[in-house]
Amino acid sequence: MRIEQVEAFVKTAECGSFANAAIALEMRRSTVSAAVSALEDELAIHLFQRTGNSLQITPIAQSLLADSQRLLQSANRIRQLSNQHLEGIESELRVARDDALPEIFWHQCMHDLHVEFPQTSTSVYLLPTQEHNEFIDNGIVDISFGVNNAVDPNFRLGMIEQRTVVSPAHPLANLAQVTESDLSQYTQICLTFLQNGQLVIQNQIGWQYSGLTMYELIRDAVLRGDGWAILPTTLIQTHLKQQQLVSLATETALSATYFQCLSRQANRKVATWLKNRVTHALTHEFKGW
Repeated sequence: MRIEQVEAFVKTAECGSFANAAIALEMRRSTVSAAVSALEDELAIHLFQRTGNSLQITPIAQSLLADSQRLLQSANRIRQLSNQHLEGIESELRVARDDALPEIFWHQCMHDLHVEFPQTSTSVYLLPTQEHNEFIDNGIVDISFGVNNAVDPNFRLGMIEQRTVVSPAHPLANLAQVTESDLSQYTQICLTFLQNGQLVIQNQIGWQYSGLTMYELIRDAVLRGDGWAILPTTLIQTHLKQQQLVSLATETALSATYFQCLSRQANRKVATWLKNRVTHALTHEFKGW
C-alpha cells in the first residue's frame, strides 16, 4: 500500500468523482482511477461502486476513510519534519526567560514563531535570569532571555532602563529627593533567585525586604503599597503614565540594565529567529521606555 494510493482514495471520496479528485490533486483522471484500483486489489475490497459515470463509496470504504485521512496527516507531518531537519529548523525549542518584557509581547512573539515554524514544538520556562546559566549548561533549555547587569558583552541584546518606584500613597512618594538612607527605612521588594542551593536577594539595600521571584509579582506588591522596588520600565511604563506608580528621585532612579541572550547552539533557525525578534523589540518597540 502506497501513500499515493491512499491519497487518491481519500481525495476521490471527498470530491465524489475521479475527475474532481484529479483536478484537486493536479493529476490525470486515469492516474487517480488506477491508484484507487491498485489499492482495491491490494486490500481485496471494493472502495467504490461504479455505475456508468457515477461513483458511490462503499460501506467498508466509508469505515476506512477516517483512518486513511489520519494516515495522510501523519505522512505529511513526517515529510515536513524531515524537510525541517534538512533545512536546519529545530523540531523543538526550549526557552527560559524572565518577565522583564511584557507578557503581551511574549504572547505575540510565540504566536508569530508558530506561524513561521508550524512544525516546531516549544516549551517556555519562566524563572529569574540568574538561574539561566545552569539551565543552559545542563541542557535543560536551548536558549534564554532576561535582564542581567553583569552579563558578558557578547551576550547583550540591548539595554532596559530601570526606575525606583513606589505607590502614590507610600511615604517615600512625598520626598523630593530620596537617599539610600531613606530607602533603607522602608520595605524593599526584591528579586529572589536560587544560587548554589541558596536563596539570594538581589540589590538588597536595607534590612527589611520581601523577596519574590518575578518582576510582575514585585510590581504588583509595589502597586499594593507593600514597599518600594527597582523595576524595568518595560513593565511599569503604563502604570507611571496613569500615576499608579511614582518614580523616585534617587541616584539609581534612571539606572539601566542589559538584556541578555544565552544559547546552546549557534545558527539554529528557530532560535535565531526568536533572538532577532527580541532584539528588534528592544531596539524599536521598547527603545526609550
